[in-house]
Amino acid sequence: MSELRKLKVTEMNRLTMEQFKEADKLPLVVVLDEVRSLHNIGAVFRTSDAFLIKSIFLCGITATPPHPEMHKTALGAEYTVDWKYFKETRQAVNELKAADYTVLAVEQCEGSTLLDDLVLDKEKKYAVVLGNEVKGVQQEIVDMCDGCIEIPQFGTKHSLNVSVTAGIILWEFANKLMK
Repeated sequence: MSELRKLKVTEMNRLTMEQFKEADKLPLVVVLDEVRSLHNIGAVFRTSDAFLIKSIFLCGITATPPHPEMHKTALGAEYTVDWKYFKETRQAVNELKAADYTVLAVEQCEGSTLLDDLVLDKEKKYAVVLGNEVKGVQQEIVDMCDGCIEIPQFGTKHSLNVSVTAGIILWEFANKLMK
């Protein structure tokens, strides 16, 4: 077995904050629909930074930076990833649709597309809507979306934490759109 050595932070070729702001972003906006946990919001910022996501739309009761509890999980990503606040999620969805985004709710719905089967067009712009920790994406918002995507699950709990869901979904979009 070969010897493995953890990389030092200085060896990871991380972008500076300025380089991140100037970098080409994935044509993807994350919409947080009434997400209540500051830790979940911070984790979504951190994951969005990791995958060069264009922006996060924070809607309804979803808190906005700066906030010390959010910073615990965002670790500064709340300063790198662009974000915008909307009082109502439908305003965010309407703005995205007007800008020619394909808007997809991440929700268990009749006719949803399993993440494994999701086909993305590199010429299009996308937005994914992640819902409240208890209620999920509001039905009104699901109705406005172009479709629903669902993460296949095989156990007794057919529910994932919103930050875990964000990690899975954002990786899949990055993997499919960056190749």
